[in-house]
Amino acid sequence: MSRIDVISSFARYEMRRAIARRKVLILVGFTILLCTLPYYGLSRIAYRIPAPDYPYIWVTVISFVGPLFLNFTAVLIAAGAMSEEYEQGTAELLLSKPVNRSDYFIGKFLGGYLLFLAILGLDVFLSVASAYATFGVQLSLGLLPGFILAQSFASLLFYSLAFMLGELMRRSSLAYIFSSALFFSSFITNIYLELIYTLTGNGFYRTVQMYLPTSPADSLAQQYILSRLPSTILFVLRLVGAGETVASSANFNIALILVYTSIGLLIAAVYFTYSDISRKVS
Repeated sequence: MSRIDVISSFARYEMRRAIARRKVLILVGFTILLCTLPYYGLSRIAYRIPAPDYPYIWVTVISFVGPLFLNFTAVLIAAGAMSEEYEQGTAELLLSKPVNRSDYFIGKFLGGYLLFLAILGLDVFLSVASAYATFGVQLSLGLLPGFILAQSFASLLFYSLAFMLGELMRRSSLAYIFSSALFFSSFITNIYLELIYTLTGNGFYRTVQMYLPTSPADSLAQQYILSRLPSTILFVLRLVGAGETVASSANFNIALILVYTSIGLLIAAVYFTYSDISRKVS
C-alpha cells in the first residue's frame, strides 16, 4: 500500500471510531436543534424584523452557532482522537504494524477533521432549509461556499490545540477537561476584555483581545459574510446576539490562526514522534 492509502485507511478508521462514540450522536442532535429551533423562534417575532431582511435570515443562526458551537464541536472531536487510543490500548496495537508513525498521526488528524466538516455541512444545510421553511426564499446563497471555507479554516485553530492536548495528556478525561477549559476561558476572557475596553477606552485591552484564540476563530467567517450582505441584517444579528466581531483585519486573523494551528500541530507531532507508545492507560 502507498502512504496515501495508509493515511486514508487511518482517516476512515478514525471517522468510524468517532462515529461509534455517543458524543458524535449527541453533537448531531445538538446541531439539529440549534439549526432549526432558533428559526422557529424568530418566526414568532417576525413583526420585529424588517421585511427586506427576510431573504437573508439564513445568516443569523450560522453567525451565532459558528463562533461557539462549531468551534467547540471541533474541540470535542479532536480531544479524544489520540487520547482514547492510548486508554483503550489500540495505539500500541496499531503502531506495532509495519506503518509509519507520521501516517498514523496524519490519518488520525484528517479523519477527525473530516468528521467535523461533515457536521459543519449539516449545520449549514439545516440552517438554510429552516430559514427557507420559516421566512421563504433566501438570497445570496452563493456566499455559502466561501463561508464554509472560512469557518473550516478558522476551526482548525481550536481543533489543532485540542488535538495537541489529547496527545500530551493521553487520557481522554484530562484532554476534554483541559481543551474545554482552554476554549471557555478564552471565550469568557474575550467577553470581559470587550466590556473593559468599552468602559475605559484603553486600547491595551483591545490589543490583548485580538490575540486571544477566540478572536480569529470567531471573527473570520463573520467578516467574510457580513461584508457582503445588506447592512440592515446587523439589526437581526444583534437581535439573536451575533454579529459582533473584534476589529481586526481578515489577513491578521488568518495569520493568527496559522500561528496557533502550527504551534498545536508542531508540539503534538514532536511529542508523538519522540515519546514512547505506552501500553493501555488505566
